[in-house]
Amino acid sequence: QLDRNYYYFLNKKLYRVYPLFVTALQQYRDIQKDMNDLDSKAKRKYVRERQNMLAEQYEKQLRDLTTTEGQVFAKLMNRATGKNVYEIIKELRGGFSAFWWNLKGKMADINLKDEYNPHKNRTDEFLESLLQSNWNSGYLQPYPGANQFRVSR
Repeated sequence: QLDRNYYYFLNKKLYRVYPLFVTALQQYRDIQKDMNDLDSKAKRKYVRERQNMLAEQYEKQLRDLTTTEGQVFAKLMNRATGKNVYEIIKELRGGFSAFWWNLKGKMADINLKDEYNPHKNRTDEFLESLLQSNWNSGYLQPYPGANQFRVSR
C-alpha cells in the first residue's frame, strides 16, 4: 500500500514537472546547438544573456516547485541528457556556479549530482514506469529522443 501511494504521489509530481522539463530540455538543446559556433568569450556572454531571458520567463514557476518536484525534474534531465544537473550547470556556467547551485540544492534536499538509474533506485524505477505508461496511454507526449535512454545494469 505504501508503494502504491508513493507511486500515485510521484505521478502527480510528474504531471506538474513534465511541461517545465520538456521546455527546459528544448532550451538546453537549443543553447548547445547555438554554442557550437562561438568562441569561449562569446559563449559566456551568450549563456549569460540566455540565462537572464529564461530567468524572467520561468523563475516563478521553478521557485514554486516542491522538493520532490525538484528531484523529479533533476532526474528527468539526467535521463534525457545523460548528464546530471550539476554537470549541465558546470558546462554552461562554470565550476563555481555549479558548486554554488549544488550547495543551494542540498539545502533544499535536492542532490544535483544524483544519477538516474531505474535498475538501482526505487524512485527512478517508479518514474520510468510512470513515464512509459503515461506515454503509452497518451497522457504525456514523449520528448524528442525519449526512447533512446539506456542504462547499464
